[in-house]
Amino acid sequence: MAAINQNERELPIRDNPDLESFDIVSAYTKLLHDDPDLTMPVAAIEALIECLSQSSAKTVFETMDLIKTQSAKLRSAVRNPVALTHGTDLFQQYLVTSLKQPGPDGKETSSHENFEVVRQHLMRNGRLFASRAKQAREQIATVGREYVRDDCTILTHGGSRVVGTLLARAAESIPGDAKRRFKVIHVVNEARRTESLRVVAALREKGVQVATIPESAAAYSMSKVNVVLVGAEAVTANGGIISRMGTYQLALIAKARRKEFFVAAEQHKFGQTFPIDQFDLGFNQDIFDFHSRKQEESEDKTTSRPIDDPVDYTPPEFISSILSDNGVLTPSDVAKMVIDLMY
Repeated sequence: MAAINQNERELPIRDNPDLESFDIVSAYTKLLHDDPDLTMPVAAIEALIECLSQSSAKTVFETMDLIKTQSAKLRSAVRNPVALTHGTDLFQQYLVTSLKQPGPDGKETSSHENFEVVRQHLMRNGRLFASRAKQAREQIATVGREYVRDDCTILTHGGSRVVGTLLARAAESIPGDAKRRFKVIHVVNEARRTESLRVVAALREKGVQVATIPESAAAYSMSKVNVVLVGAEAVTANGGIISRMGTYQLALIAKARRKEFFVAAEQHKFGQTFPIDQFDLGFNQDIFDFHSRKQEESEDKTTSRPIDDPVDYTPPEFISSILSDNGVLTPSDVAKMVIDLMY
């Protein structure tokens, strides 16, 4: 993370903070509602910064304890905590790194005076991480443009903001580089149809020819595809991804048909999660409901409700490259980067 910029919009710092009146879950939910372009990890980071502005913590220990406690509270409030975990872990690591930097008086930032400077800067620059995240999408679009070739057909699915930005920019002319002429096959999940059609409409407004297909037609369509491009909810420590349910089956089909499979993901989504398989994500999605009751009997029984936005895990061996704001990375590059960032 780069140094904090004093020119970002400031959050108010309360003279008489009262953390009991602050609900981090509500703050997180409001941030996502107010800014549709915000990702879950960044919303979690911003919620933690708001929490700091409401707290009277004055020491490093108090602050780190507060961040850990509030992070745990936030993660426990959602059924799928992976993206939040990556965001809160990143913020804690950012704090630790900041506290190791020498202050203006030459002492470590963790000395009382210098620590307070860091704390005040964080609170006054509440939108810093969000603005950097949006800049990251544009950086990825610049990097990914080289992988969108004239006359190619790209298959994608879901409503990934970074994928949408990349494809939209590829359809635009820039100085010294003409716009790409390509087609898109968009796999539409009926449960998220509105989200998918919003992406499709935005691409068509750019003049991109888009065909929509149901999930059942993905294998049928793959022979017409040159590249598969997807987003990710989280990038795992081994260079795999956790993303919208159905991503893994697209990767399997692409591998079988020898098609390139690219992932577009911001670096703030990288984290220490390391699944062994689909059922080692750290939470229960309740996808299966095994029973032998008749339908009318089943409706009277209380059963676990499936998660609203199910995800799956795509192992690194199915991924050609990850297009990030830190360049084009192989899964092994990502694994090394995560180690460097977190340790």
